[in-house]
Amino acid sequence: MSAPALAGPAENSETGKRVFLEKMGQGRFDRLDEIYGPGFVAHGVDRSYTLDEDNASGKEWRRAVPDLKVEVLRTVAEGDFVAVYWHASGTNSVAAAGLPGLGGKAAMDGMTFFRFENGRIVEEWSVMDIATMMRQLAPPPKP
Repeated sequence: MSAPALAGPAENSETGKRVFLEKMGQGRFDRLDEIYGPGFVAHGVDRSYTLDEDNASGKEWRRAVPDLKVEVLRTVAEGDFVAVYWHASGTNSVAAAGLPGLGGKAAMDGMTFFRFENGRIVEEWSVMDIATMMRQLAPPPKP
């Protein structure tokens, strides 16, 4: 299913949800041309990332947490922007993506803002509670 050329806020909101429900939640990296537009940029703290770099990071997170579950808690759409409030949880059974791989369960919330052009995501900004997740994954203190 391709995104409509003249998508509005409701259609953009559904496309934004797909990033979390399909790509991250199910590991479906096969239909990204329906989600992302040309020249996509994920804006990070230190630098920006291409779609290939963003997808490599997503795959690494899925490797670190093979049972990753992602829920979309709320979306807000206005014009060409969509905000997604999401929750992710799972078991960190593999050392990857900077996670220890000690078998601990963890959960975190995050918010992602997308900018759309022609029904596809062209920019992304995300914030997530990694500090809380890392505390959950820390090995127990030694007696």
